[in-house]
Amino acid sequence: MRKLSDEQWQSLASAMAREMARVGPDWTHHNVHDPGITVLEILAYALTDLQYRRSTMTASGRALAQRIAQLAGSLAAVTAIDDCPPGLQRVNYFSGQLLSAEDFVAEQDYFRRTRHRLNRLLYGAGVVAGLRVTVERAGSSTQVVIAPGLALNAQGEEIEVSAPTPLSLPAQGKALLVLLHYAEQPCRPVPSPDTDPQAQPLYSRITETFTATLAPSADDTAIALARVSFSRGRWLLDRKFKAAKIRA
Repeated sequence: MRKLSDEQWQSLASAMAREMARVGPDWTHHNVHDPGITVLEILAYALTDLQYRRSTMTASGRALAQRIAQLAGSLAAVTAIDDCPPGLQRVNYFSGQLLSAEDFVAEQDYFRRTRHRLNRLLYGAGVVAGLRVTVERAGSSTQVVIAPGLALNAQGEEIEVSAPTPLSLPAQGKALLVLLHYAEQPCRPVPSPDTDPQAQPLYSRITETFTATLAPSADDTAIALARVSFSRGRWLLDRKFKAAKIRA
């Protein structure tokens, strides 16, 4: 792995600061004690530590470390040449341009971020359609079943459930929320261009999917579809709980 110069590290830090400010508007990095500074220092330490540990790493670990270093170096090199201002960026095509995977990712990110921004600001978070929750007996156990439907989370990401999804309930408990999270799953593995036979396969597709869980409380990224309570030896839907709905 090549070592970054002081100028490249500074450029990388600036790029990280801009990206953090984009995804977390309340994030700060003005003073040494700010959490933002701590995050950047941890990332810088992790990247530096990888350089010293590469001799003791497994082949897959070295490949991952090399990939991280390449991405960090690419980000530092790009920002060192053209320090773009904050805001959405799209690829500026011109004849004879040499395109890389990074450019195509940037093209996807532009459209995904604009869509997420519109969803977040125009509609908010909640259930768009479907996603009805029922409690059903399955042999000797009880489960909740989430019907197909669509929801938007607080980040503007679209969460689609395309088939009925069951979740097993514990034998007993108190109250649990039925939560839906946005998730991404790599698929369609293809051979790695790396000549190392131990190199991990790459994936040519990413499926935008979801995870469904049961928990006593929700976080900011979850859509709470329903609440179930354990009463008189069985699980029941809490009829007083109302999931957030998006009205068109």
